[in-house]
Amino acid sequence: MASWRPDWQRLMAQAPELRLEADDGFVYLLADSHLGDERAPPEGFLAMLERLPQARLLVLMGDLCKVWLALPKFWDRQAAALMAGLHALRARGVPIWFVVGNREFFLPRDACAAQRMGLPFDAIVPDAAVLRWGERRYGLTHGDLVNRGDAQYLKWRRLARSRAFEAVFRTIPGPLARRIARGLEQTLAGTNREIKIRYPADELQAFAAAVLDGLDGFYIGHFHRDETIRAPGHAAALRIVPDWFSRKQVLRLARDGSSELLHFEGP
Repeated sequence: MASWRPDWQRLMAQAPELRLEADDGFVYLLADSHLGDERAPPEGFLAMLERLPQARLLVLMGDLCKVWLALPKFWDRQAAALMAGLHALRARGVPIWFVVGNREFFLPRDACAAQRMGLPFDAIVPDAAVLRWGERRYGLTHGDLVNRGDAQYLKWRRLARSRAFEAVFRTIPGPLARRIARGLEQTLAGTNREIKIRYPADELQAFAAAVLDGLDGFYIGHFHRDETIRAPGHAAALRIVPDWFSRKQVLRLARDGSSELLHFEGP
């Protein structure tokens, strides 16, 4: 297997198990908000953070911003306001886990390093993790590792997460680094269009079959859909968490395994 091509079984074998101790309340999963795009103003997102009833955990499933360089020297005013809103939620006793997407760069690999950087995250998931809540276990990943046919993106991902890439960016002034990152993202978005336009149903089916063993469900984002994918021989299912960007929805998971979508209107 090519080094850039993900091995799903190895991905899950190496995935850390993160335990949630709460006996009541809800886990909220939020995917693909793309804040910073003119169609995704941050005000509604920040208002939503104050309106999550009985929240025991918020899982950000990646692509929080259109492009986000996580090193504080690169934050703009919007990123600083967003981090302040997340800090306020965490100060109210709600842990926040961050599953790294394809639009985040330079996030640390553990919570201690994140908090030293001023990031309000109790767990960082670079690739995949298992949420353990009571006797139930749920897989978590952003979803950008699912389409193994997108070779150009997967090679770019490997480069963008390398220490050498980060070392170069650390030497660049913040405004210039943000412009470069936006340019890279726009260039990448214009490549492999025939692959990106085609919804990878076969790859999603194969991914579900590969990762669902021993789990009570698996949650991904990335695809901007509201869809449940089942694999033969598995009672559990792969669930695509709908995107906040276009739908303003959050998926709410209860301790008994039931879930529902909450829709937030206006600020």
